[in-house]
Amino acid sequence: MERNAYLIQKKIRQYILPGVLMTVAMQLGNVVDGMIVGNLLGSEAMAAIELSMPVLLTLQMPALMLAMGGAAEAAVLLGKRSLPEAGGVFSASLAAGAAVSLLFALLTPFLPGTLALALAGNEQMAALVEPYMAVNFGGIPVLTIAIIFCYFMNADNHPQLGSALFIIANAVNLVLDIVFIKVFQMGMAGSALSTVIGYLAGMVTVISYFRSDHRMLKFSHHTGTPGGSEHQMAAYVKMAAVAGIPSAAFTLMSALASVIINSAIVRYLGNEPMAIYSVCANAVLIAELCVGGVIGLIPSIAGILYGERDYYGIRALCKKVLTYSYLTIAALLTVFLLFPQWIAGLFGIRDGELLVMCKLALRIFACGFPFYVYNKFLMSYYQTILQPGLSTVITVLQGFGVVVPLTLVGIFWMGLPGVCAAAVVSEALTILVSVLYRMGGQRVGRFPGGGRYMLPDIAEETCLDFSIENHLEDVIKLRDALFDFCEKNGIGEKDAKMIGLALEEICANVIRYGYRGNDRSFIDISFTIQDGSYLLRVRDDGVPFNPLEYQSEEEEDGKIALGGIALIRKIMSDFQYMRVLNMNNTIMELKMKSKEERIREG
Repeated sequence: MERNAYLIQKKIRQYILPGVLMTVAMQLGNVVDGMIVGNLLGSEAMAAIELSMPVLLTLQMPALMLAMGGAAEAAVLLGKRSLPEAGGVFSASLAAGAAVSLLFALLTPFLPGTLALALAGNEQMAALVEPYMAVNFGGIPVLTIAIIFCYFMNADNHPQLGSALFIIANAVNLVLDIVFIKVFQMGMAGSALSTVIGYLAGMVTVISYFRSDHRMLKFSHHTGTPGGSEHQMAAYVKMAAVAGIPSAAFTLMSALASVIINSAIVRYLGNEPMAIYSVCANAVLIAELCVGGVIGLIPSIAGILYGERDYYGIRALCKKVLTYSYLTIAALLTVFLLFPQWIAGLFGIRDGELLVMCKLALRIFACGFPFYVYNKFLMSYYQTILQPGLSTVITVLQGFGVVVPLTLVGIFWMGLPGVCAAAVVSEALTILVSVLYRMGGQRVGRFPGGGRYMLPDIAEETCLDFSIENHLEDVIKLRDALFDFCEKNGIGEKDAKMIGLALEEICANVIRYGYRGNDRSFIDISFTIQDGSYLLRVRDDGVPFNPLEYQSEEEEDGKIALGGIALIRKIMSDFQYMRVLNMNNTIMELKMKSKEERIREG
């Protein structure tokens, strides 16, 4: 009897569609939004949006940091069954995001005008930038709360609601863009206002989230320490912020690198090479569109598996994510290499010398896609398992530290082809440097061992990890395998029988009542000897069933319950249940008896 990845693969199939739809909604929304503004207000309006981007990214940085970092922390805490602490991180992230975004909103009367003139360089362009920026300043609390809710809903059994939030937001945004700009003649302010209202409309999904019976995250005033609720709230905010540093660093580095590279290309190569480079930069958005939803499975699933110490499940998840990502990126790379004129045509480059240059640039640039995917995967994975330092190193290297110097060298060395080649080399070099940095850190104990995933080998643990099909006859085989394991590891007969009884009862209940119909499914079981306890975890994806809330007929009549789940609750030292990743997780703990206790028992 061995462990399989059946349940993990079902979770991948369940989460992948919402993740892909959310990524598509975000990326297509940005592209189509820009097309609408360009067609209705002209190219200068498009330039005004681009000039505003560094400020907009700065406004969104706290939201992304708290959302991604907080959701990663909460997922691991849910996997560890620390519900109060997970709720505390959720509450603190929302409170901190609201506070920071309200501070930004209060600056609306003062900053947009000054920043618009500084970024635009002339009053004519500043007149377009200022209203767009002012509405974003005033509306940033809406965007912040929406973004934070989206990531936490994804981590808390509700990826469909997180996806729906972004889909609704971008759909409303695109419709209101046309209404506000074309019908009401609101100009740049209308474009920004449509985005704010779109995200406000998208938060209707939060109502469904709060009404859901499967929601695990609750608003919490849990203190946990003598320092009081304020002290603990600050600690939770720090946890979320530290875990979210890679997200903030990526946003900051991307904005800074974009300013430097764009300025250098325009200054030394001219406007036409800049137009071609803009197409190449948009090619990254296309790659993100294709693989972002797949890689998004990592923060949605891996954090909880990491908290549960399900290392087999994490490895199986990572293998699937990389397989799906590379199959997708291989197809995209084929299109870029064979038909670059199709990509150039989407951006209005269809003939002449400019098309020839663009085809060459796109072919070179696309060669970096496989390296880009791996860097994206590593950043997401290390952030999810709460290794923000390593994730930040990759972020800084990829977003600024490697690409900017190489691009500047490429400009003077080979012109535009050198710029594109620098993008490819920088992605590959980022992988090499980050791997060497991780390995060096593991040798000196800065990072956990266990290879690139930083996970211990299951064989090195005192652990029995396996899966059974949902058939009652398999439960008997399972119990016999457990007894053999207990005998080999010196577990007394009495303890082994109690553990076997608990395992047999829970699994039999899952098979009898958890699955409707004859659909094939599996139950994952993990039995671990750790920290002076025997820890038994049973995971299934059947109908929700909380054994802690179960009452037998005898209990309801006020009598003493002698069997079944009631007996397990009496003999186990600890009995917990959680519904995470839309799966039942039942955890039973039996404390080891001391030598003196075993002697007294005979």
